[in-house]
Amino acid sequence: MEGWTTQRVLQLAPDPASAKAGQGLASPRKWVTSGADAQAVWGECQGSGSKPYQTQVDLSEPAFKCSCPSRKFPCKHGLGLMLLYAGDQVAAATEKPAWVTEWLATRSERAEKAKAKAEAPPKPVDEAAQAKRREKRLERVAEGLASLRLWIHDLVRNGIATAPSRGYAFFDEPARRMIDAQATGASGRIQSLGTIASSGAGWEKPFVEELASLELLIRAYERADQLPEPTRQDIFATLGLPISQDDVLALPPVKDRWQVISQEVTQEDRLRVSRTWLFGVASRRPALVLAFAHGSAPFTMPLVAGFSIEGELCYFPGNGVRAAIKTRGDMTAIPSLDGFDKLDSLCDAISLLRAQQPWLGEVVLPLRQVVPARTGNGWSLIDSDRRTLPAVLTDSAGWTLLAMSGGAPVDVAAGFDGSRLRPQAVMQGGEFRALVVQGESVSGEAAA
Repeated sequence: MEGWTTQRVLQLAPDPASAKAGQGLASPRKWVTSGADAQAVWGECQGSGSKPYQTQVDLSEPAFKCSCPSRKFPCKHGLGLMLLYAGDQVAAATEKPAWVTEWLATRSERAEKAKAKAEAPPKPVDEAAQAKRREKRLERVAEGLASLRLWIHDLVRNGIATAPSRGYAFFDEPARRMIDAQATGASGRIQSLGTIASSGAGWEKPFVEELASLELLIRAYERADQLPEPTRQDIFATLGLPISQDDVLALPPVKDRWQVISQEVTQEDRLRVSRTWLFGVASRRPALVLAFAHGSAPFTMPLVAGFSIEGELCYFPGNGVRAAIKTRGDMTAIPSLDGFDKLDSLCDAISLLRAQQPWLGEVVLPLRQVVPARTGNGWSLIDSDRRTLPAVLTDSAGWTLLAMSGGAPVDVAAGFDGSRLRPQAVMQGGEFRALVVQGESVSGEAAA
């Protein structure tokens, strides 16, 4: 597949150590054999044992397999091989080795079975039992939210000024009660209050805003029967009430060419969570695709930022942006981002989304031809109308963005929640570079 660069390959690394080790293997002298065609890349890397490790990559996803004992996906051998391929140091081959052909055939067989399973008629469901279980859960959620409302009113009545001195334990107790009430979304928002209260100067405004958002959520839940169905679904999703993937994929899909504009992997307890943002070229809709993996296990149906796919996405019920991939084609490298040309257009898009779904968190959208600038001790983005928005960037990411720009306009994928602009990736001259650190540990956060 065309379009692979060093930076795009390094996005696939599960951690910085793997990226560094993969770069150490990106030399032809480390490989006994190697080859590539339009479908796959393969090679044999000599390790410490007598038999070289057999490494192979299916370029359509991409997917990796290696005979080494590493439990990381991709392992350093897979990364090293792909770095060689991106550097045009793997010779084209007319015939694959048998071990590569067998692996690709097995993958194709699994894909056919998965497709047949997806197209099979759904199994009968005991709707009465399902409804009874849901009703019982909704009652528990209602009880939990009633106690949360009392906690919020007591906090406001006594004054929020003491919140920073109370520590995280003050917020942990009501958060645990929400978990017991099976309202995990509310639990995460309570924990975020503790983080805001401990954030230093200027904490009061975002703290009160988050309290107001929780109060609105409680009142909306109490009146859910009087609200439109999409809004009801937004309330349930914000509270963390589940909907099965099969039910989502049964909804009408949106077919488009989807740009993969950003990917951020975080560590949440024992889970690795991948947040991949896509943007439809024709529909102009953002989509958040979540994937979860335990430990170092690979994510299913991986996507790589800086590429696009032709495919169908099914949005979760409601007015949110979360979606699931129903069908997808091969990835194609994109030379630039197709998105918003003006910061005003970005603000309008976020305003519309948040008017429909007031509990929506950060949404990542593509910005075209903006100029990054150092302003005092911070950073900002400037569009062609000389409109400016401050940007939240680490110094490392900020200088990387500035170096990629060189004072000229660049395309940026930026997360925006209506008040905070957080650039996550930059694209210039066909080169895509992530600006976020992958694999950072986080506590709870509001769902998008």
